[in-house]
Amino acid sequence: MCFKKNIEKFLLKIIFGFSIFSPFLVNADKMDCFVLATVQKRPITTLDVWARFLFLPKMHQVFISQSSFFQYAPSIFRQILMERLQLALAAQYKIEISPPQLEGMYQFWIKDLKKSYPSISLLPEEIKIVKEQLKANLSWDTYIEGRYGSDFFVSKEEVATYKKNWHNRPSTLKHVRYGEIVIFYKLHPEEALKEMSNIRDMLDQGAPFPQVASQFSQSNSKKNSGIVEWTPEHMLEPDLLKIFSETVEGQISGPHVLKNLRAVVCVVLLGRKTQKELKQVCPSDPEIRALLRQERKKSRIQQEIDKLLNGENYEILKGAEKYFSPDLKE
Repeated sequence: MCFKKNIEKFLLKIIFGFSIFSPFLVNADKMDCFVLATVQKRPITTLDVWARFLFLPKMHQVFISQSSFFQYAPSIFRQILMERLQLALAAQYKIEISPPQLEGMYQFWIKDLKKSYPSISLLPEEIKIVKEQLKANLSWDTYIEGRYGSDFFVSKEEVATYKKNWHNRPSTLKHVRYGEIVIFYKLHPEEALKEMSNIRDMLDQGAPFPQVASQFSQSNSKKNSGIVEWTPEHMLEPDLLKIFSETVEGQISGPHVLKNLRAVVCVVLLGRKTQKELKQVCPSDPEIRALLRQERKKSRIQQEIDKLLNGENYEILKGAEKYFSPDLKE
């Protein structure tokens, strides 16, 4: 794949106005169509955010009062903005997702969803939302691989070192298996805490943890529906390890602020075992390469996300948060 060397700055624009929402929304007829931002001449409007909000209860089979729109709107807008930025970046690098590719991804996604909700049926506008999310995810992954894939190379020496360290693990080494939903924050955790509180409400109503993680978590583990397989305790952040030491197995905990990671998390402890109890077999060379490669890719993804949501784009997010505040006055 041939990439341009210079990335043109995205033409993003926040358009402020004095159109105010009613504090309690009942339907879209009561909402003004207001442009919050424009990415490559394509606007993101309040109606786009409203449509995503209406989709949440169906997607996760939970009750969400329409009067809570203002609580969810900033995080929904951030998701849409991130998707549009990813698609714009992919377009600059001539990355195209073909209709058959996208349809294949959608069919895989809906089949997986129906394992949890066999009777669920999506409307055309809901399918459109899902496909836009899937297209952004695939475009983003293709961009990361195409531009930085060579940086993720794992040498034979690194594989050998991993195997040596693995075989030297003491039989008493403690491991944990857990689920995580992670939201990173730039400077202040307050916005992420508000978003995670909404997510926790859905979890408390019975929304499946893996499904919620796959939609909302910014962690790389969301590709595995938020599940982090058996990991040595010493590899965990000290703050996260402390949370697990105070958590009952199977009980959702959070939101918690992890300052070292600049992240807010909800976690669920799924099990504790020693190295001896696990009876693990050392991963094969290809599996080790995949593990180490994924760690490098994870780091690069976070760096690229920081770039996308920096500067002017960060100001757009802050502006949208103010706009959606029910206390906003003309």
